[in-house]
Amino acid sequence: MKELQNIKIAYCSLGCKVNLYETEAIINKLVDNGATLVDFSNENADVYIINTCSVTNISDQKSKKMVRQAIKRNPNAIIAVMGCSSQLQFDEYKKIEGINILLGTSNRNEMFNLILENLKEKSFDSIYCNYLDNKKYEELKVTNFLDRTRGFIKIQDGCNNFCSYCTIPYARGLIKSRDKDNIIDELSKMTANGIKEIVLTGINTGAYGKDLKDYSFSELLDDICNNVKGLGVLRISSIEATEITKELLDVIKKHESHFCMHLHIPLQGGADATLKRMGRKYDLAYYVEKINLIRSYFPLINITTDVLTGFNGETSEDFASSLKFIEKIGFGELHVFPYSPRPMTVAYKYPDRIDKITKKYRVSELIALNERLALNYRNKFKGTIQEVIIEEIKDGYAYGHTSNYIEVVIKDNGLKENDKVKVRITDVGYPKSKGELYV
Repeated sequence: MKELQNIKIAYCSLGCKVNLYETEAIINKLVDNGATLVDFSNENADVYIINTCSVTNISDQKSKKMVRQAIKRNPNAIIAVMGCSSQLQFDEYKKIEGINILLGTSNRNEMFNLILENLKEKSFDSIYCNYLDNKKYEELKVTNFLDRTRGFIKIQDGCNNFCSYCTIPYARGLIKSRDKDNIIDELSKMTANGIKEIVLTGINTGAYGKDLKDYSFSELLDDICNNVKGLGVLRISSIEATEITKELLDVIKKHESHFCMHLHIPLQGGADATLKRMGRKYDLAYYVEKINLIRSYFPLINITTDVLTGFNGETSEDFASSLKFIEKIGFGELHVFPYSPRPMTVAYKYPDRIDKITKKYRVSELIALNERLALNYRNKFKGTIQEVIIEEIKDGYAYGHTSNYIEVVIKDNGLKENDKVKVRITDVGYPKSKGELYV
């Protein structure tokens, strides 16, 4: 008999795709043992799992808000908390009355047994691990994503960059690469379960292998394409400019049918002085060189990016330089963030903080630029035929993304989620373009 028969579970995963993967791994095990998954916002559950995020102050606040919401919704439920925010603010979370299980970014394999124990007799269990002691990759497995068509596979954890504004290395520890055989095995199972697009994700995805002897990210991609039977398409979640190599691009070109024509390459600052204060490992000339190298292989690839504005000491001239540089690159989309001072980081003590009004203005300028750049990129594909994996059917329409990450909406025409179809793009828009089924 399954141990969790008649137990309802709900989850809230905040922040990045790595958090989503880790949450899904725990949910998979609970469901495999008889639990029923219910909606976090609308249904009462016996167990709530909240995977917290700490990328900004707002992320920390939202994480705690979701914890308190779950406690309020069902005071008798088991409340299990984990993630970056609870790792960095462990003592603060311990003060929240109603939490039963408190972890950080390690020991997630203990979650299942802790939930079983708490269902028998409620208590408070906490396990804390300092980031310096968090040295080994923790194997978590996902075979199926329970409520989405796109799959995610975590291939590494941690980061060695220690950018001056970022807490992630303190939350996640240093680079830890996953065993390649475990990655290939999980990819094979996901593919066999019918998942046609799988995102390779990590805290610093392209740094995979830097802690291994004589094995690189490029070699992993080659091995995946050679060994996963029936493999669909792979999407690389994010990769640093410093991790773009000719060897990597050669592998993608060799197995082009298995890769989405989309790379997300964080820029963060668009002025050399800003990049230097941020502790980034490149200047603008280096970044341009890498973008040009990519486009020499794949001229129409969609290159998207992250931009952080309002960083300490960012002058009006620096910001103007950023706008000019971003337009020159011609990104397909920007993810724009105002700088959020984070305790523990080097930049927290930097002088010349930018006021909120200036930050808000700069964010709005970047968002307006994003709209123009996104439309410019999408206009290149008006009238073209693109393959789309259907992700959602709603109100008579089907929604999905092309290989190069253009979101398209078409009439559903009896389509089902996870169908792979050909679509002619008829009307360009942002964030959604319109299309028609091409038969």
